[in-house]
Amino acid sequence: MSDSHLIRTAMTVADGIGAMFGSDCEVAVHDLSKPTESLVHLVNGHISKRELGFPIRDLIRTVLPNIEGGDVLANYPTPLPDGRVLKSTTCLLRDESGAPAVALCINYDVSGLGALRHKLDGFLAMAEVGDRPAAEPRLGDAEVLDVLRVLVRNTVAGFGKPPRELGKEERLRAVDFLDRKGAFLIKGSVPLVAEVLGISEPSVYRYLDQAKSRR
Repeated sequence: MSDSHLIRTAMTVADGIGAMFGSDCEVAVHDLSKPTESLVHLVNGHISKRELGFPIRDLIRTVLPNIEGGDVLANYPTPLPDGRVLKSTTCLLRDESGAPAVALCINYDVSGLGALRHKLDGFLAMAEVGDRPAAEPRLGDAEVLDVLRVLVRNTVAGFGKPPRELGKEERLRAVDFLDRKGAFLIKGSVPLVAEVLGISEPSVYRYLDQAKSRR
């Protein structure tokens, strides 16, 4: 393959990469036969503000000393004068004699991703919550129990009959469900469940013991 054909092929690939990854991705094609004015094709040149005819930049200083086991050096940093850092990959294309003829350089401006990562880290951050009795809930005790009362009533309503008409097995299933969801970690939950189900507090504890033994 002639050098001119290699260059045309590299240009086509550069256009495709630039179109796929958008305006933050600069793709440069260097004709290594003219190192002092090697840049022959540039996609999204606003990133580095270079122009056609610019010399090779970091090929000798950075790429060649670090290429091992192939003609690709991937994901290395390229600092710009304005403080931005590009994530760069350089691919060397060789002519028929095996000599490097063309360099295809992909430079992605990751400076904007740092702020995005910071936002994502903040958004994805979650507090660690352990299974422990809520002796001091964020809501007042009365508010917590009001919420729990609604949950208990809605759990019981799933059986399709008034709470006091539930059979033993149905009450056992309700208590088991509430226990697995952590309802009984809340202070005051046992008398509340007893009130909703129309049974005694000792009965709630018996159902709890039975549910745990089943599990």
